[in-house]
Amino acid sequence: MKNIVLILVMFLAGFSLAKAQRLMQGKKGIELSAGIAWGKDFLPTPYYIQAGMTMTRKKGNYLLWALDYSRRKYAFEGTEIPVESFAGEGSYNLYVLGDWSRTVSLYVGLGAVAGYETINESKKILPSGAVILNEDHFMYGGAVRLSLETYLGNRVVLLVQGKTRYVMGTTLERLRPWAGVGIRFIF
Repeated sequence: MKNIVLILVMFLAGFSLAKAQRLMQGKKGIELSAGIAWGKDFLPTPYYIQAGMTMTRKKGNYLLWALDYSRRKYAFEGTEIPVESFAGEGSYNLYVLGDWSRTVSLYVGLGAVAGYETINESKKILPSGAVILNEDHFMYGGAVRLSLETYLGNRVVLLVQGKTRYVMGTTLERLRPWAGVGIRFIF
């Protein structure tokens, strides 16, 4: 009987140690995410894809450096006008709420974003003869991210996130909300 209790205690101790190692400072991860963009004038296919690298800091907070691509389409007199953005983002994500083992956690991130935006693949004249007055621009601004994260294993995290960017240097809308899902692999 003592052996069974000893084995059970060792198993539980090892299990809790494995969870404790999840949020160690200096751990790195690769994050991939995709989602949709919201807006009133978009056709039904606005999307974004993002790839990034994370580094865990103190208290389970983490830094995120990411590159993303987004594509939206606007309708004008029966013509679709594509708008593509290529951007880099750096943010610091703070742990806000979660269970005692941090298997499920809520994070809020604040960051900066910079990139380039092209309108209609840099073509100024539409097939109808209309001229696009908006120009391609470098854009920059800030970002706020709300992320619900859960561990699927010791090295795999599932993300559900919503984020908003406020960008300047563009001739289109400045406030850009997104929602998506992602996965992070920690190494």
